[in-house]
Amino acid sequence: LISMKIRTFRTTDSDAVVALWEETGIAKPWLDLHAEIREKCRRDRDLFIVATQRGTIIGSVMGAYDGRRGWVYHLAIAPAQQRRGVGTAMMAALESRMARVGVIKVNLQVRTDNAAVEAFYLGLGYADDRVTSYGKWLVAPPVAKT
Repeated sequence: LISMKIRTFRTTDSDAVVALWEETGIAKPWLDLHAEIREKCRRDRDLFIVATQRGTIIGSVMGAYDGRRGWVYHLAIAPAQQRRGVGTAMMAALESRMARVGVIKVNLQVRTDNAAVEAFYLGLGYADDRVTSYGKWLVAPPVAKT
């Protein structure tokens, strides 16, 4: 395990977190990541955390609580810091924060082509709930910027 600090996201972290999401492949053409961050900061702010090492952001994760279940979004660890305990520590911190606000079950989604991430979550005690996730765009996703 490396030496790091885990803390609540600060608005001044926005550019560094977006850069991390871009580096780790979370960024997709239809996602407006800065808008997601602004919206996230309006609710459940304590469930949006970052990991830092010597002041540099090396990990981030967004948590949400819908009043029934907790949700995990955008766990990202800098590639050079992966497999060093950062993701495990961040998830433990997020789960602890979720438990304090009353979350009794945490849900997350993993793309089926991401076997390494599936193995990570299985190792943390998550299980495949054997459900199919459906989605519907209520607002058309933005066109990719070229």
